[in-house]
Amino acid sequence: MMNPAEFPIQTFLIELNHHFQNVDHPGLSGMIQDMITQPPSPNPQLEAKTPYFKKELNQSIQDMNGSTHSLKSLVNDLSANASWQDASRGVPEFMKKGYSFTEIIGQDGFFLHDSLRLGFFLQAPWIDYPAHAHDAEEWYLVLSGRAEWQIDDDVYQAEEGTIFHHPPTAGHRMLTFENPLLAIWIWTGAIHGRYWFVGHEEIDCQLK
Repeated sequence: MMNPAEFPIQTFLIELNHHFQNVDHPGLSGMIQDMITQPPSPNPQLEAKTPYFKKELNQSIQDMNGSTHSLKSLVNDLSANASWQDASRGVPEFMKKGYSFTEIIGQDGFFLHDSLRLGFFLQAPWIDYPAHAHDAEEWYLVLSGRAEWQIDDDVYQAEEGTIFHHPPTAGHRMLTFENPLLAIWIWTGAIHGRYWFVGHEEIDCQLK
C-alpha cells in the first residue's frame, strides 16, 4: 500500500478545483481551496481493501479520456490504495449489492478531515440505485460512464464531466446502462446525519 504521505494530495485537489470552481455555490470551492492551502493529514491507520467490482473499476479508470483525463493517474493511484466498501446500506431488500464506494478524505479516509467527506463511487452496469436521501449536502463529479440521474422530480443524463448537486434531504436516483459509472462524491454540512431510502423514511440506513 502506498504511504499517504507520498501521494501528491495538493495536485489532486488543484485538479479537482478546476472542475468545481464554476459551481454556483459560495462555499464549495472555498473548502477545496482551504485544503489546497493546508492539506489534510495522512491517515496512517488505513488499510487498503479491494472493491467487489474491481474489473469495473479498472474499466472506468481506463475510460477517463475526456474532460476528466487530467485526474486519471491520480484517481488510479488513490483507488488502488483505498479501503473500498460494497454497500447495501444495511437494507438489502431496498438496495442489493450493485455499487462500491470509498472515502479518500474524511474521518475514515486516506486523508483526515473532520467536516468534509470526499471519495469515489463506482456503480456497476445495469444497476438501479433507488431514490435515497441524506441530511448531508452532496456533489458528484462523473469521471466516466453514463447514467440516468434523477433529483426529486427532475431527470438528467450523466456523462463524463457532469456535476450534480444534491441539497440536503433531496431524493436522488441513478440508473446505469452498459458501462459502469465512476464518480467523485463530496459531502458537507451534516456529514453524520441521517441516510434513508425515499418511501422508507422511517428506517435509518448505514452511512458506511
